[in-house]
Amino acid sequence: MRGIVPVLVLAVLAFSYTAPGARFWQSLLKTTGLTHFTQALEQEELHIHVIDVGKAEAILLESPEAAVLVDCGTASQGETVVRYLAACGIEKLDAVWISHPDSDHIGGLSAVFEAVPADCIVETPVLESALASAKSPGCKAEKAKPGRIFRYGDMALEVLAPLECYDNTNDNSIVFRLTYGDFSMLFCGDIEEKAERRLLQSGADLTADVLKVAHHGSATSTSAEFLEAVCPQYAVISAGEDRNDLPRNAVLKRLADRNTAVFRTDRDGSVVFSTDGNEVRIITENQGTSP
Repeated sequence: MRGIVPVLVLAVLAFSYTAPGARFWQSLLKTTGLTHFTQALEQEELHIHVIDVGKAEAILLESPEAAVLVDCGTASQGETVVRYLAACGIEKLDAVWISHPDSDHIGGLSAVFEAVPADCIVETPVLESALASAKSPGCKAEKAKPGRIFRYGDMALEVLAPLECYDNTNDNSIVFRLTYGDFSMLFCGDIEEKAERRLLQSGADLTADVLKVAHHGSATSTSAEFLEAVCPQYAVISAGEDRNDLPRNAVLKRLADRNTAVFRTDRDGSVVFSTDGNEVRIITENQGTSP
């Protein structure tokens, strides 16, 4: 028996140094609340956390000077967002941006506000506010009008759309371009074909290192023409089990045709893009760090 114990210890150590072993221990420690996969992130960088909330959306923009939450997931995923914010040490939000008031983007707002105060809510300018019942005490509401630039520390968020009032909430999503030094990322909410085409016609600078793919990878957006304008090196899709079978293969093919590296929350778990304003690193909950 005494001879078996050292062998088992060595086997466990050997397993721990393999990729499956590392994921096993990371998952175990996370489950027990002892650690979080983001704990090794550099403090002096911008971190864009695309949180795994299933077929919904919640994205944390975390810089050394500010914290902004873009969408809050569904009501059933509100506590997931709250736990993620807590794991990142976020005790206060400079702003909460709601791309549009669909339940998979706004549903978790009440849970977030119960746990974390926010200075400001930023919402689409062409729809009536759906946020009055969920406001944080002392929180003001602002409209994201095209052309306006919101600054949070060294982050600049330039609003590009909506450029008109459409007949569906998806096309009325806020579209904005984040810049941080030489790094840029384009956030498209749930825009579909009509709003995407109008955005292309506007002549706005859509180029970005990272594209947050619109509408969870639905085939109604992310056209070849749009991808040519954005020219992203990376793309990220917030998706989960859903009867619509998202992301669609047509969208994935268009991204692959441009050699865009795709990250997906349904496969990779939460995804973090980290940058010092120049270089970009990606860490995923399920797979670890990518160059």
